[in-house]
Amino acid sequence: MFGWRRWAHLLGILVAIVAVYFVAPVAADVDKVNVIRGFSALLIGVGGVVGVVRQLRLHLDDTDRRVDGLIVSIWAVMVTFSFVFYTMDQRDPSQFAEMETRLDALYFTAATTASVGYGDVHAAGQAARALVLVQILFNVVFIGSAVALLSSRIKSVSSARAAQAHAEDPEPG
Repeated sequence: MFGWRRWAHLLGILVAIVAVYFVAPVAADVDKVNVIRGFSALLIGVGGVVGVVRQLRLHLDDTDRRVDGLIVSIWAVMVTFSFVFYTMDQRDPSQFAEMETRLDALYFTAATTASVGYGDVHAAGQAARALVLVQILFNVVFIGSAVALLSSRIKSVSSARAAQAHAEDPEPG
């Protein structure tokens, strides 16, 4: 799978992750809407898991796919933190200031991941602050590892291309 099919597959997984995030019920009430939302999230989630398993199988055959797996992993972690933050806010609105929607939670998580911290949405309660600290520590380790992996991958691809160009066009001697 090369070119557009590879990126379409990756985009499909990322969209499935976001779809589960926006569809999964947060309320503990068992009513018709929550059952439908839960079932829909389960179906989309199964599709996403199938996509991730397929991605992992492709990764075993093609080391170029490490970047794809890294993108999926970072996105899945961000969406998971967003869901936990949103759920925490729904159960105890004093934990976060100005978090009203799932999009607010995703925005807050992205700002925290990027170390931007605009301050409009922020952790107000002790439990929320503790969870944000967990996210920050996770980001330092995970994003640091991701940057190291990407840097290594770029360096090896660059070296391989330089060696190939040198082999195809030897210097006159």
